[in-house]
Amino acid sequence: MKQFALAISLLLVLSANKCNNSAADAAGSLKDKKWIIQSLGGETLGLPAGMEQPWLQLAGDQVQGFGGCNALMGSYTLDGSNLNFLGVGSTKKYCEGIQPTESAIMEMLTKVESFKVDKGGLKLFGGGQELAMLKSE
Repeated sequence: MKQFALAISLLLVLSANKCNNSAADAAGSLKDKKWIIQSLGGETLGLPAGMEQPWLQLAGDQVQGFGGCNALMGSYTLDGSNLNFLGVGSTKKYCEGIQPTESAIMEMLTKVESFKVDKGGLKLFGGGQELAMLKSE
């Protein structure tokens, strides 16, 4: 009976360690990549022709990116699948055709609570719903 209990305990410890490694692998696959924003709230970004796609990149404890008109910068925290963007700001140019999209990106970043990396895509979640879909460059 003791051997059975020991085997079950060992199985639980090993499976728990595998879950932690899986979260660490997902977090590792998130960093140091340029993530191109594909959609916000399930809707494809509607950008004027010839505009550079908005993107984000996590490096160290900093986030940097491009909102379509302005450079984005700030910090983030990452704990397992939990992700929060902190103090994200931007340069202050005004670009008429893209400003609503850029404002929506900035607002979305304040709501992010978690993420999931799936088949080369990054999904950002907050409030129980998908906020954005990004693709790795």
